[in-house]
Parts: sequence; structure tokens; C-alpha cells
Amino acid sequence: MIFAYVQQDGNLHKRQIAAGDALPAEAVWIDLLEPDDAESFCVEEALGLELPTREEMKEIEISSRLYMEGPISFMTASVLARSATDRPVSVPVTFVLTGKTLVTVRYGDPTSFRQFCQSIERGTFHAHNGEEVLAGLLDAVVDRIADIIERVQYEMDELSLKVFTKHRVRGDVNFDNVLRQVGQGQGLVARARDSLLTVGRVVNFVSRPGETKPDKATSRLLKTVARDISSLNDHVTFLSNNINFLLSATLGMINNEQTTIIKIFSVVAVVLLPPTWVASVYGMNFEFMPELAWEWGYPMSIGLMVLAAVLPYLFFKYRRWL
Repeated sequence: MIFAYVQQDGNLHKRQIAAGDALPAEAVWIDLLEPDDAESFCVEEALGLELPTREEMKEIEISSRLYMEGPISFMTASVLARSATDRPVSVPVTFVLTGKTLVTVRYGDPTSFRQFCQSIERGTFHAHNGEEVLAGLLDAVVDRIADIIERVQYEMDELSLKVFTKHRVRGDVNFDNVLRQVGQGQGLVARARDSLLTVGRVVNFVSRPGETKPDKATSRLLKTVARDISSLNDHVTFLSNNINFLLSATLGMINNEQTTIIKIFSVVAVVLLPPTWVASVYGMNFEFMPELAWEWGYPMSIGLMVLAAVLPYLFFKYRRWL
């Protein structure tokens, strides 16, 4: 699908363009959402450029993500999408800045883009050219990443309280779920770090000295985005270290619980071993066993087995092994 955002009465208005239709000459932003070959060709013919293919957008070399063809700038960043699901993904988004028009090519619909489009529809975001739209989009992407990081930190804090509470009863925490949540949190943080890295490169590429410089408002917004990325990178590093600590501590607690269970089985085996030995002795079928003829032989053997079990138990309690 092709969406064109046209400036009119001081606001941007959204129009859907069919393949083969002429693009509005006053379009400030042209957004291609999962375009087919016909839609891509329509935009390429209208603007006189060649858009990167879906496979080319996935390449990780900086030279393939940030380059210029004459006066046209091509920039590709990874944007975190579907972060609220069990299968978050990093969607490559290409920003093409040609003159005063911005072209975006994306094969996914990240929340940051939907929120940015909603702000345009509400009239809370105003732009006069593609550079301003680009700065606003990058700011929306960074804001969304910040929200995701805050959510992950809150979930990890709640998980930490559940695992390390003093009054936790053994067995009331499902460590399988804890490990699964920790893994999901670390995966989100890793994707957020990758997205911040690529968006930061786009910001630096746009802000570099050139023949034309962004206006003051756009430059200030790009500087704000760059500072936000720097602070978020520090926070992501801190959060990643906390998640690694939580993972190691959780594995240690699982090991402690398994050790406790094994210890209980070992103690039970040691406690029951002497009574078993007494019972085995008096279960022998020898002809001459004087105790078999005693009137109190049976109570004596029972008492001996109980005593043989109690003494090891008391010894373990004395040594604080239980």
C-alpha cells in the first residue's frame, strides 16, 4: 500500500494511492507499507530513484544501510515491532530523503509508526518537509523503545521481588516460568539495543555536515533524539546486567532447591539404614538364635530399630545438617 501525506492548511493529510496513480506533487511523506512490485515501480518512476529490495534492506553492512546516490540519502534502521507478543521482531525500515520529500519502505507495522500517524491525524504534529517528518519518526521510534525498556524493567523488578522475597514458601514460584520470562526480557532488551544502534546511525548520518543543513527546529529535534539514544543505551546496559544477575541468581536458587531435595533423600536413607540392618539380622533363618525364644524379644527388636533410627537423626540435628 502507498500512503501520501500532503500538507494542507498547516496540517498533513493522509491519502491512499493506488499503483499506477500519480503521486501528489505536494506530498511531504510517501509511506510504502509492504509494497508489491507494481507499487514500488510507481514510486520509483515518479521520483526517479531505485528503492532497495526487501532482501537488501536486511543486509547488516553499514555501507548497505547508509549511502547516497547523488543528492538522495538512503538510510535503513531496525525498528522493534510486536513487542507485546511472545514473538517480537526487528523490522527493517528504509528512509529515503529526496529533496523535501521523505519516502519510507517497510514490511511491517511497528507501533511507533502507528502512533506517529495518529499524532498526524490528530493534528498534534506539523511538518513542512521530509526532514521534519524524518526527525519526528525517529523521535517516535526512540520514544517507543523507551516505553518498552520501562515495561521490561518493571516486569523484571516484579519478578525479582517474587523470587527473592524473604517469606517465600518453597514451591510457590514456578522457576520454569521465571526462566521463560527472563529469556523474553533479555530478548526484548537485545532487540531494543539493536534498534537504538541503527537509529543512532541514521541520526548521525542525517546530522552530518553537507551542502544543505536541516532547519533549526529539525536540528534541535535530532540532537534531542541523539541524547535520548545515548541515555537509553546506558540504561539498556544497566538493565541487561540486572537481567543477567537475575538469571544467575534464579539458576542458583533452582540448584539450592534441588540440593535440598537430594539432601532429604540422603538423610532418610541414612536414618533408615540401621533399622533395616536390625530387621535383616532377626530375619535370618538360623537354627540357633537365642533372642527368638525370648518372651520380650519382639519388643526389644522393635525398640532397637527405633533407637537406631532416632540416634542418627539427633546427630544430624546436633550438627545442623537438617
